[in-house]
Amino acid sequence: MPLRPWALVAMAGLLSAGQDLRLSYRSEIDNTDQPYRLFVPSSYNGSPMPLVVAMHGTGGNENTIFDDATYQHGPLKAAAEKHGAIVVSPLGRGVTEYRGIGENDVFQVLADVQRRYKIDEDRIYLTGHSMGGTGAAYLAMRHPDLFAAVAPLAAAYSFPSIARNAASIPFLWIGGAADAEFYHRGVAAGVERMRKFGAPVISEAIPGEGHSGPVKDFDRVLAWLLQHRRDPNPRRFYFETDTPMHGAAHWTVIEKIAQPGRIAWIQGESPGGNRVHFEVSNVAEFTFIPQYYFQDTTRGLYITVNGRVVWTLPIPGNQQLRLTAGWTAALEPKPERSLTSWRKHPVARATEKLDMLGTEKRLANWITDAMRAATGADIALWGGWAYRGLPIPEGTVDIVDLIQCSRPFDQHLVTVKLKGLDIIAILDDNVPHPKKNQPTRIDSPGASRLVQVSGMKYTFDASKDTGSKIVAHDLEPERVYTVTLEGQVVERETMLLAGRFRKLDYTTTPTPFTLALYGHAARSGKIEARKEGRVVNAKGE
Repeated sequence: MPLRPWALVAMAGLLSAGQDLRLSYRSEIDNTDQPYRLFVPSSYNGSPMPLVVAMHGTGGNENTIFDDATYQHGPLKAAAEKHGAIVVSPLGRGVTEYRGIGENDVFQVLADVQRRYKIDEDRIYLTGHSMGGTGAAYLAMRHPDLFAAVAPLAAAYSFPSIARNAASIPFLWIGGAADAEFYHRGVAAGVERMRKFGAPVISEAIPGEGHSGPVKDFDRVLAWLLQHRRDPNPRRFYFETDTPMHGAAHWTVIEKIAQPGRIAWIQGESPGGNRVHFEVSNVAEFTFIPQYYFQDTTRGLYITVNGRVVWTLPIPGNQQLRLTAGWTAALEPKPERSLTSWRKHPVARATEKLDMLGTEKRLANWITDAMRAATGADIALWGGWAYRGLPIPEGTVDIVDLIQCSRPFDQHLVTVKLKGLDIIAILDDNVPHPKKNQPTRIDSPGASRLVQVSGMKYTFDASKDTGSKIVAHDLEPERVYTVTLEGQVVERETMLLAGRFRKLDYTTTPTPFTLALYGHAARSGKIEARKEGRVVNAKGE
């Protein structure tokens, strides 16, 4: 009797039990082979096994977290063998911060592993170090219904704007007590909000350890992760999101946001008796996916949105309910949810490609305009130190393009009051010279200390002495301006501040950097920017 296809897959998996494998998948996005590393413990026998997705840090690759000296050459595999878990490390497309195509890479790898091996869908976990720790938090916050637990190690940021999603997924944050302060500050903001809402979160700082300290005990990390099991059928949940691209969780999908540029949230409850209640905020449209595990849709569901009855009829097994602000409801076919679809959330059109090349960068002009629009500031300053983004393409612009153009940072925007002469000093401090302007090999074209602006113009001459490099500007020196900056500036001085670091009395806004870009694009429906003399080199390009 011939074997069924699933049996052939299981047998193929058995042949590689107890092995350290170097595999790849074929990307449909750019038709390339993308590598990943996989360890299968010897205890794998074809039965469903837990899976740990372990994500590398900046400058690493799919092999780093397995073999690099920073990770002690192999204890991750030893822990996986001891605890009986498959461990996979995606490439994450290098330095994408696991956003955009990097996020897609993680889910493509997850799907490929699930094709090859039997994975327990209720025991899939996330961990990672540094950029990988931040990436693990990023993915868990945006997909809290998919993972059983997450352990970010030496992460830089905790995404406080959507931190309430952690109520659905246990978090173990581990940092080194002697690590740089901005790592602790970046995690603390989200952890504080998680605890405010009673989320299952643990945050630890290892005494005497620096940035690499948290990776010295993978045995403990895996042991903690594997204690947890996902609840695939919650009767009650709360979910908040910044864009419709990450609008799906549990048994709803936020399809449209009422006011782009603000966080939207939905709370669902199905207490029994075929009643389903939703509370929503800033949601213009969402879909309800019936849960046949605990909802009898054959005799009708009594559905309310913000206290208003919107549905009392049965829902056929192949249908879902689309609910539109008003609130009205209509049946529609139930599509298969895809985690690997690409560019499925168009938001605007660009009249031409925008990039970071040149002295005055057109993409930066659009970004700084978006920062001002989000905060109401007089002036926006943006620095491209460690810039790792991609250009915005001509034509249809997807939400994923906005995520990719803004890498690597996504902290909340801040505002600060500065006199014109203070702004001039900051601009002067960032005029490039060899010691200050040294993009690394992993940075994108256009990475530079040179500050890009909105709401003002200036001309610089790099040959002048420090303090005299700004040779023309349109600021009033004694006037006090409201200035908006990306949050990393005040956390780790990603823009030089002419001696003002840790001295600025800033206000953190409720708007993360990428959310400001999405709101600006969605409100206008178009993306365009000209070079208009905002940043001029007195010596020419």
